[in-house]
Amino acid sequence: MLIENLFYTLSNEVKYLENRQDCVSPDVIESKGNTVIVPDKFKADVEALERYIGRNLENGLCIKVDLAELLTVIPRERKRADAYNTLRRFLKNEFGVELIINKK
Repeated sequence: MLIENLFYTLSNEVKYLENRQDCVSPDVIESKGNTVIVPDKFKADVEALERYIGRNLENGLCIKVDLAELLTVIPRERKRADAYNTLRRFLKNEFGVELIINKK
């Protein structure tokens, strides 16, 4: 099927796939909410971050924040940027969100 679709794409021929369950017309596509299951370890951090930015986390989002400001939003005992490394990796891997911390 993949090779067949690739052939039609490269040869500029139009092929309509009928009776396919995985293909829907654009007017039928519904917007889905985020389906990431957030572990308890990060639940409070993610909620605080969403309140801070005023929107839900979504793929491709880039959040730039100063370390001092982030410490007020998501407090840590260790007051260094590397204290947020696990959160940054989680956000990148699960949500596709880039968290950039400016160290001033």
